[in-house]
Amino acid sequence: MKFQTFSKRKEKTVTTAALFRWRYIFVTGVVVGATAFGLIMQMYRWQVAGHEKYSEMAQVQYLENSRLPTSRGTILASDGSVLAVDEPLWGVYASISTEERERERFDAQRDEFITTVSEILSVDEDELKQSLTEDFVYVPIKHGVTGDQKNALEEKGLFGLHFEQEEHRIYPQGSLASHILGFVGKDDDGNDVGVYGLEGYYAGDLLGFEGFKYEEKDSRGNVIITGEYDPVLPREGKNIELTIRPGLQSRVEESLKKGVEDTGAKSGSAIIMDPATGAILSMATYPTYNPNYYWKEKDASVFRNKAISDVYEYGSVNKVLTVSMAVEEGEITKDSICEDLTGSIDVVDHTIYTWDRRADGLLMPKDILRLSNNVCAVKVGQKVGIERMYEYLRKFGIGDFIGIGLQDEATSYLPPLEKWTSVDLATASFGQAISATPLQIISAISTIANDGVRMRPYIVDKIYDDTEVIDIEPEPIGRVISEETAHDVQEMMQEVVRDGDPKWWFDQIPNYSIAGKTGTAQIPYEDRYGYYDDRTNVTFVGFSPVHDAQMIMIVRLEEPKTNTLSAYTVVPVWIEIFKAVSLDLGIVPL
Repeated sequence: MKFQTFSKRKEKTVTTAALFRWRYIFVTGVVVGATAFGLIMQMYRWQVAGHEKYSEMAQVQYLENSRLPTSRGTILASDGSVLAVDEPLWGVYASISTEERERERFDAQRDEFITTVSEILSVDEDELKQSLTEDFVYVPIKHGVTGDQKNALEEKGLFGLHFEQEEHRIYPQGSLASHILGFVGKDDDGNDVGVYGLEGYYAGDLLGFEGFKYEEKDSRGNVIITGEYDPVLPREGKNIELTIRPGLQSRVEESLKKGVEDTGAKSGSAIIMDPATGAILSMATYPTYNPNYYWKEKDASVFRNKAISDVYEYGSVNKVLTVSMAVEEGEITKDSICEDLTGSIDVVDHTIYTWDRRADGLLMPKDILRLSNNVCAVKVGQKVGIERMYEYLRKFGIGDFIGIGLQDEATSYLPPLEKWTSVDLATASFGQAISATPLQIISAISTIANDGVRMRPYIVDKIYDDTEVIDIEPEPIGRVISEETAHDVQEMMQEVVRDGDPKWWFDQIPNYSIAGKTGTAQIPYEDRYGYYDDRTNVTFVGFSPVHDAQMIMIVRLEEPKTNTLSAYTVVPVWIEIFKAVSLDLGIVPL
């Protein structure tokens, strides 16, 4: 019995030890297996799933990435004078490696370094001293350093002082042509961005592409000269040459400024164009600004180029187009007679009056323009009819986007043909309840000055860089009226200058061959139907000579205070500009 009991106890002891051993092996196997699986998954995450991420992190440890700035393209006037250009500026920084001899060399001239740099760059000496700690490797000191300051520092031969090129946009002519140019401002992230005018419209072409370089460095941050060097070279922006004549532009801006101030107008705009090509020779808006200091302007509306962005009812200038359509369609001739015996005409439930509410009697087409008679303009428009009126307005460019290449260009809205009524036809005939920009108006009237062919207005003459030149050629949009009709209307417009309301002003420049048309349009209420009695937009469009015109000019004043009529406000401004630029344009008395 005792033997048997001993055997059972021994068997039980052996079984328990084996159980513990197998448990140990199992647990160890699970731990090792889990660890191995974890390592495999982590290696998969590092080498496969996250390869790109961790590769970039590793490169940061030994690659230095530097930006290679590029210059924006230059904007030039037609004579090659510079209107906008990038001026090279410099970022200044201190940098030395961790190599003992370099640090000893810097420490030997530390005081001279701090004193010289702070004096030339006008930075705080104490702040610079605090930033140049005993173990510094890289310390930025100042951005926007001029070339003269850089040269002064280089002459000192300071060890550890380095320069990085930056760019700064400048406008050497100040405010000249500012509404054409626009400016380079800042976006919400502080990056440079072209806004308004050419700077905004051609931002991509002007900017080009920045470059980058990648250099290997050791664990201490020192560049390995024989290591990897992989530059992506910058591409400078394209240059833009304009059709604008700077001397002409300067005189236009000066005369326009005086005209706005003399009449108390809210603003003024002027455009001079070659009607034979469509080339814009001058374009100005006042008030103006200096793009070098755009950030000083408190009212952002001053940046708008109202010559291309303001859509307004332009008034009796449109009578020229109405008469042209009727002559072209054979509805009237230059000798036709229209009766205005009452000074008014009823259209449905509306009564339309002459501007002075007086009857003008029997009128030929030249008299309709000379006296700016609304009643007969309506009768002529009714002969043309809604469909043909609409078609001709589109051919003349009213309601169409021109695409001159300036960022803030707008277009007028011409209601769909099916929405036109007999009242719309009547009011459009004399330029009320129909709108356009000054650019669209001068484009339309230039069709008559150019013997019936409308040219597309353009302000950019050439876009080029070292590898490519794009020449902008004059582009005919199409013949709108015949040469014979155009000549007849040219002579009618000459009568406006010789014997119309503006006659007294044009007598100051006798013997010049000039044709033109005034436009006075009431301004609609902002919040209800109808028009202000004491607020107008006034316009004058004229060209010279009457036949074979070399120039056409539009001047528009917004809400003049001295008078509401164009003959007493905008016409004198047009004449002053004409007197200032006629010799430049080769226009002389007969």
